[in-house]
Amino acid sequence: MRRCRFLVAMGFVLVLSGCGGSGFLPMMGEPLDLETARSERSAVGAVRNSLLVSDLVFAPGNSQGERIRGHTSCGRTTCRSTILGQPYLRISLGTSAEAEGSGFFAGEPIVSALERYRGVALGAFFRTDRLRTEHVEVDTDILSYEGWMQYSSFGAELNTITHGIISYGDFQRVLTGERYGLASSSGMATGTNPVDGSATWTGVVIGGRISHDALVGIGVRGHATLTYDFMNENIDVFLTNVQNSQPEVDGRQIYPNMTWQNLPVRDGRFGADFDAPDLEGRFYGPNHEEVGGIFERNQIIGAFGAKR
Repeated sequence: MRRCRFLVAMGFVLVLSGCGGSGFLPMMGEPLDLETARSERSAVGAVRNSLLVSDLVFAPGNSQGERIRGHTSCGRTTCRSTILGQPYLRISLGTSAEAEGSGFFAGEPIVSALERYRGVALGAFFRTDRLRTEHVEVDTDILSYEGWMQYSSFGAELNTITHGIISYGDFQRVLTGERYGLASSSGMATGTNPVDGSATWTGVVIGGRISHDALVGIGVRGHATLTYDFMNENIDVFLTNVQNSQPEVDGRQIYPNMTWQNLPVRDGRFGADFDAPDLEGRFYGPNHEEVGGIFERNQIIGAFGAKR
């Protein structure tokens, strides 16, 4: 089984549906028009050379079901996830032509909100995916919230499998009703550590609930602040003011602040393989103007992006 999703140069034909409406989350910043959003997303897509994607964290269709995880490994520009030991999802910085012949069909994303918040452009999107191969039939509703700056982008997805069957010989798994979350970060990775300039980057964190009581689909948002120590070459990550993004629907809930301190930065990256297995980040831009990454903590899976 191979399911392919391609992050194509962010040049989607965006379908506007009540910009500023009742999408993933209510407007909290300045309105952002569709043409500006399209132009900015396309520009970011043209310079990206690095991709991070989180594990896929599933919630069963009912409280008695088995909780599974899709483990993800990433190279420079392609990430692959497996479920129950079988290939499931491949996400790549590529072009739409690469998806031909894969049995994968993606609907045009519908924009439900666009805004600029804390200096970061944000958009809420809805689309549907269909996969048909020899061993797999999967239809997925995808609700995503994405942020982008000049050199990088980040996002979180809360997905619902409306129809899903996996068959390999005598093995069969029905995925209908299962929900899962994942997060991503991509951009023009520097490959080097900052050497001068301001030491603080501020921005936004976005994500979704992946709680063990099968609640997936509640979006969250908050503030991201990262402080770099030039002398010791380490970084502190603060994700604060995190709360439900649609309190009028899901109820108002404020989550504990999340912090990672004194993380070593090597070749412009931090977390993952050293000192922070639940977080991974990169510096982006020719002069380290931006930083972004993915995380999983407090039963939240998400991504963050910030700039000097």
